[in-house]
Amino acid sequence: VCLHHPQAPAHAAAMIIVPPFGYEAVCARRALRHLGEDAARAGLLALRIDPDGTGNSAGGDLDGDRVEAWIASIHDACNLARSRGAQHVVLVGVRLGALLATLAAGERDDVSALVAIAPVTRGKAWLRECRMLQMSLDLEADPSEDAKPSDPDVQEVVGFALSAQTRERLAGVNLDMSTIPPAPRVLVIERSGMPPDQAWPKQLAALGAEVRCEQLPGYAEMVLDPHHAQVPQAIIDATVAFAAGAVPPGSAPRPPVSCELRQRTGLPVADGQVLDEEAVRLDECLAGIATYPHSSIERAVILLNSGAIGTIGPNRLYVELARRLSGSGDLVLRLDLSGIADSPARAGATENTVYSAHAVADVGKAVAWARQAGAREIAVAGLCSGGYHALKAALAGQAIDRIVVINPLTFHYVPGMALDYSPSKVTEDVNRYAESMRSANSWKKLLRGEVDLLRLLRVLAHRARMLLASKLKDALRGLPLNLGEDLGRDLLGLARRGVALRFVFSASDPGLAMLREQGGSAVRRLIGRKQLGIEVINGPDHTFTARWAHEPLLRAVIGALHR
Repeated sequence: VCLHHPQAPAHAAAMIIVPPFGYEAVCARRALRHLGEDAARAGLLALRIDPDGTGNSAGGDLDGDRVEAWIASIHDACNLARSRGAQHVVLVGVRLGALLATLAAGERDDVSALVAIAPVTRGKAWLRECRMLQMSLDLEADPSEDAKPSDPDVQEVVGFALSAQTRERLAGVNLDMSTIPPAPRVLVIERSGMPPDQAWPKQLAALGAEVRCEQLPGYAEMVLDPHHAQVPQAIIDATVAFAAGAVPPGSAPRPPVSCELRQRTGLPVADGQVLDEEAVRLDECLAGIATYPHSSIERAVILLNSGAIGTIGPNRLYVELARRLSGSGDLVLRLDLSGIADSPARAGATENTVYSAHAVADVGKAVAWARQAGAREIAVAGLCSGGYHALKAALAGQAIDRIVVINPLTFHYVPGMALDYSPSKVTEDVNRYAESMRSANSWKKLLRGEVDLLRLLRVLAHRARMLLASKLKDALRGLPLNLGEDLGRDLLGLARRGVALRFVFSASDPGLAMLREQGGSAVRRLIGRKQLGIEVINGPDHTFTARWAHEPLLRAVIGALHR
């Protein structure tokens, strides 16, 4: 639970924010933080929850009785709000979160209002949508010789999963058939540009609820990929205004009763172990989740955002990684860099800037925090931009002993660089063209004039320049010349300082070719000295979305941290 406290409580109500499921929750995280902050500014206590087995909570997708556990999490948040002085509760749910909030509200008598944003009202329809979305990804199957057949009881949904039990329970939910209103007042916010679904609002009105329906812009932009996701201010403003106005007249905040809130939360994990985990703030713009070992702290592992994905990491892999590492004795800090997810932007900076100018300094604060916590050794790891920032922080001279860089898309980011012809895009395109040459259909398309020849020629020209520049730098590296950005020189310098260099790649990702080409002979030399290690995993996409790919990545990263 993340609490947003009002400086001057103006209402006797609390807003409980229930996120959507899976990847939609990942995309909407920053927007829901803004909703909580704006609710607090309006005088409401706001609580953002990660239902059981999701986000930063204990458990996982395939635990038993998921729907009941998710509803229980909403009840826990409501009870916490009541213990903090709230007399009334306003539930706000997004997509599947709206369905769950509705079910929870029907079991309580203190819910004064419900806000349903792009609500899922029929479980069967939502499950069908999930299946179609997963099929559209066209992910590779596990190519390994000992690959296990996929579990028919598990439905993958963009890196997350629904068990057969969960699907059966959700398939039986149809809010259009409700027999009791979830709250006296209900606001339904539908997506703009789509025909509104009137069945559920009409049923609520027939049951005696005061129902208001609005179509507002912003939902589609809120659940774009995290680095593109936007804050839907119109939806937030309408939600906060409705929640503030739903408090019965004459009600006022009452003094909070005592509530046991430990800074550290004991999380049950496998084999009966309990791990200590807490939300930490390194400064006003740096939030993270720390997972502590039960033994004395020797090493800290700092995990950096993959793009604009929050502390849970892609497909919630950082959560699993942190808890495994902590169980084997590491202190793990999952950090949101400033401007990303739960961390506000620094003064003068914009949010959601993945390659931020403040990132290296942010990592430095995390390193200092870990040293102060007692860590003698520091490892920094991350996927994509997270790996890039780990490398740059080490190059900046920070007290880092090891870096693990996973699927980087650049080694030298230039603000405003043209992404169409960035090194990663050019490398990816050339690999795709090379693969296409083996296909007769591709040659037929070329002969029919269906291939963009100008684009092809430009890509090949960029590729030739990249290779020439890498060869020249490799040849001239030993001379006292300023070669500009030079990955080989950077890696040699880090190795001389004793920094262990580890890289993990999907075989199809462009980063592996970029490392070998831009690093040149320096990479080969460091591999020979065992100062640089490379692990390649066949089959996964850039963010290891397929469920079969999760375990190979976790094993590779844990190995890279220990070898």
